[in-house]
Amino acid sequence: MRLPIFAVCMCIMAGPAAAQDFSVNIEKSIEGYIRPAAEGFAHAADDLAPAIDGVCKQTTAETKAAFASRYGEVVTAFAKISFLRYGPLLEDDRLNRLAFMPDPRGIAQRQIRKILSKKDSSATDASTLKEKSVAVQGLTALQLIAFDKDGEVALGKPGKMRDFICGYAKAIAVNAAQIADEVAAAWDDPDGYSSDLLMPGSKNDHVRTSKDAIEVIFNALVTGLVITKDQDVLPALGKGPDSAKPHRVPFSRSGNGLAYLGAELKGIEDALRAADFEPLLSEDFAWIPDSIYFEFGNAQNLLASITPPIRQSLDDSDNYNRLKVLTLTINSLRDTMAGELAGALSLSGGFNALDGD
Repeated sequence: MRLPIFAVCMCIMAGPAAAQDFSVNIEKSIEGYIRPAAEGFAHAADDLAPAIDGVCKQTTAETKAAFASRYGEVVTAFAKISFLRYGPLLEDDRLNRLAFMPDPRGIAQRQIRKILSKKDSSATDASTLKEKSVAVQGLTALQLIAFDKDGEVALGKPGKMRDFICGYAKAIAVNAAQIADEVAAAWDDPDGYSSDLLMPGSKNDHVRTSKDAIEVIFNALVTGLVITKDQDVLPALGKGPDSAKPHRVPFSRSGNGLAYLGAELKGIEDALRAADFEPLLSEDFAWIPDSIYFEFGNAQNLLASITPPIRQSLDDSDNYNRLKVLTLTINSLRDTMAGELAGALSLSGGFNALDGD
């Protein structure tokens, strides 16, 4: 489930001419960031099922820690592609299947309870799990059954449901790995979606020029910032410190909330760096990239200064205020990218990246 957030990029009529060729930037984006990030997520996801086998076959402090570490690695790898809301990640509803969020009404938890109460065997096989609701088949579902409310690993816990939950967790891991492999393979396919961007106009009526193609990539970065602030951070702040809802930070149940936010922002920054827009900027606009990267650094410093895990630390006023300042920093990033940088490059925005328009 995704909120209808629109990334509206302001266009300032200055900078290169409308006929500017962005082919090099498109290729650098795909080769320098998108394909490696998708491959990295696929590799991380492939190692998740063995970690589940380890903790379920022999539940010790060591196997629990190994699983928690592996799960955290998958979460941060996912964060680094989660903002690529176009092409392979949106096809076949892969993004929602990997992570059903935001979920303020607890839909996933209710559906998972039904699965557990019925011991629904179709949830313990990846081939049938993938046909079920997107809410019960991804990393967010795995978090709910693998970690307790205190962030401790619950897999392998003695009881009548132990084997079933382990089987369900294994099916989720296999399913997530298959989806991750599909995303990586789709980006790696020279005749796949990447060709729509690298050879605009050949197959896709919506991407007719290199400008159209780079706007797909660029606007997803801006939309990623909007989502990070509006969906991942603001709900956790509530109306004030007394009404903070740290559980609304993605993956905070497993203790990975701050790491997810950091990886999400780092991914957007790295994707922007990979595009290498600097050579296209005139001297008047040469200051823009350094200003943006400075703000990304500020964002990471703020996250690093918040005491983890965030579910246990947001009642501290200093931690709360740092997270609040983070929203202002993200606003600054959004405005500079969607305003100054987009304008200097003569890029326009305004499509709904969440709907793939």
